[in-house]
Amino acid sequence: MILRMYKFLVSLFIVYNISGCAQSQTEKQGAQKLDALGFKSTLETVKNVQLIDVRTREEFASGHLVGSVNYDIYLNDFDAQLAALDKTKPVMVYCKGGGRSAEACEKLEQMGFGQIYDMGGGIMAWEAKGFPTEGMQGSIVMPDKITKDDFAVLKTNSSLLLVDFYAPWCAPCKKMEPILEKLSKEFEGRITIERINVDDAKSLCKELKVESLPVVTTYKTGVEMNRKSGFQDEAALRAMLEELLK
Repeated sequence: MILRMYKFLVSLFIVYNISGCAQSQTEKQGAQKLDALGFKSTLETVKNVQLIDVRTREEFASGHLVGSVNYDIYLNDFDAQLAALDKTKPVMVYCKGGGRSAEACEKLEQMGFGQIYDMGGGIMAWEAKGFPTEGMQGSIVMPDKITKDDFAVLKTNSSLLLVDFYAPWCAPCKKMEPILEKLSKEFEGRITIERINVDDAKSLCKELKVESLPVVTTYKTGVEMNRKSGFQDEAALRAMLEELLK
């Protein structure tokens, strides 16, 4: 009798722990970060997806994923818009380069959403793969301010060149700005340092496969010598510049 009772209690303990662990893992699953290809595949296979673009209205109008809805992360009602989503359905989130979507996914996790997908590299990575986008009906898409021809002229006129591809909303880009200003003065007359806003050069960025931010590239007589993605501190940037002088 005692042995049977012991076995019964052990079995209950095992069942409780298995179910408890499964529940805990589900709750703590968090957002899944996918590359552009994985994001596209998931979007095509997962049902009842809520596809959210967290960029500004102007960015959304310039081109967005088919079927996406625009919730601007900078607006005061952003959290309320996220909270109004259906928690029983998957949420897929993207932005320009991945920074804002990651922030949005953290909010969704805190709100109790269970199935969240974040596109690493954002729509920049999506477009670099040649995947389709659509413009907002009735919107005016402005032409690029910096074209491929402009960039070709820049490379021709600057035998030694460092280019920082950035965006005004990109936190690491902002952090790098004063460093680049300092180095630009220090290397003036020897190396040209230029910053290109990716929102002003969409076609160029697509051709150069700029898929994340920031991206820093160096050129010698028009040939790309080095490329680094993500925040670069002063030592890293200085090393790239000194490498050009060799």
